[in-house]
Amino acid sequence: MKILYHSPNHQGGLCEYALLQARALLDLEGVVLLWQAPANLPPPQGAIVLPALPAPDASPHRPRLRRAADFLSWSLVTHAALAHAIAEHRPDAVMLPGWSEYFSPLWAWRLRRWQHRGVRFGAIIHDPVRDVKRGGQALHRFSLRQAYSFLDVAFVHESIKLDTAGAPSPKITVIPHGPFPVPDGKTTCASLREDLGIPKTARVLLSFGHIRDGKCLDAVLEAMVACPDCHLIVAGREQSAGQKPASTYQAQAQRLGITDRCHWFINFIPNDEVWKYFRASDLLLLLYSQNFHSMSGVLNVNAQFRLPVLASAGSGPLLNAIRAYDLGPLINESTPASIAHALNLNQQLVARWDDYLKDHSWEQNAERVVSALSA
Repeated sequence: MKILYHSPNHQGGLCEYALLQARALLDLEGVVLLWQAPANLPPPQGAIVLPALPAPDASPHRPRLRRAADFLSWSLVTHAALAHAIAEHRPDAVMLPGWSEYFSPLWAWRLRRWQHRGVRFGAIIHDPVRDVKRGGQALHRFSLRQAYSFLDVAFVHESIKLDTAGAPSPKITVIPHGPFPVPDGKTTCASLREDLGIPKTARVLLSFGHIRDGKCLDAVLEAMVACPDCHLIVAGREQSAGQKPASTYQAQAQRLGITDRCHWFINFIPNDEVWKYFRASDLLLLLYSQNFHSMSGVLNVNAQFRLPVLASAGSGPLLNAIRAYDLGPLINESTPASIAHALNLNQQLVARWDDYLKDHSWEQNAERVVSALSA
């Protein structure tokens, strides 16, 4: 089976997912994989590499209209490149690990044309409940309908009825979200904390990944006032100019008198440095708002380090996985009081990480993808 794997993102969790899934697909007998991605994303060994896609401008400080214009241009160029690659290589199927509906009325027609000619399209729906809507409700619904209009298979991490905004529903296939392995180091926790400016005896909380409003950092900072033994590591870059910047949270920490217990590493964290923040920490925070219904890539990074997790979110695969495998305490909503209460309880759960990894392998992921695209 010849699969054209179109991965337009150039950094972050979606890229890690794409690389690991592509490698697993290539391990299956009979799979030929065409790799279409930005030049800085290393192709998986054994793939047929197509001309590189342009990387999007990741600078968060451009004017709003400029950001929108740049994103529109990038979206149109990458989808035109995908359509050209389909015409040239005639794959049996196309896999879209970074599917979204943004600006789809301007590009979905190209892919519908190829679907009508027999090319099968699959996409991973990382966010089946869309909490970010662009351009008003009517345009959002139209964009959703267009983006689903050419899909044959929708891959999700938990069974769900998709809102396709009136488009025919694709076949829904549940696939596991595999672990995100990263290079590990041998430095001791005590040495790491010394390097990071953290007391050796502190209880260290970790907030890792993009800094955005829905990760409840403001509530965490307020909760820390009632938890004097806790220090906080915030490691990751600001997501966009539309979200509160790190400086807002830093100013809040200063007002609360906890500045000396907060440690900020506000930039993109390369894979070979991720381990430092996990090895220096005692507890991983996955505190999302009730609008979050997806799986967390950070949880799957943590599968390697096995920190206990404190989590909240809307209903979905993240909470279900944490609950099923006893990976850490859950709270209904991330308020300062509920976070402080959970931290002060200091619950000791016997996490079943081995079972989690057995049930969430990339091999199972790839096998289900090929089976669904071949049907």
